[in-house]
Amino acid sequence: MPKPTRGSRVASPVATPASPSTDLKRRRFLFTLSASGAGAAAAAMTLAPAAAAALPPAAAVDTDHSAYRETQHVRDYYRTTKL
Repeated sequence: MPKPTRGSRVASPVATPASPSTDLKRRRFLFTLSASGAGAAAAAMTLAPAAAAALPPAAAVDTDHSAYRETQHVRDYYRTTKL
């Protein structure tokens, strides 16, 4: 076997696979994390209708006029975009 020289690298030891107990702990943690996220989402959905009912009614929409209004600001903008 050749002797390693100054610039050569020594192979690092091969990493051993995680023990089954560590893998089980990791899986349990991820399961708990996802279950708690799903529970939080379900709780938020049950509270959403109550929160929507608590909001004040929206202002009445003015149906007599169209939504587009040509103001001086709009006219100035169109004037600057002409080529």
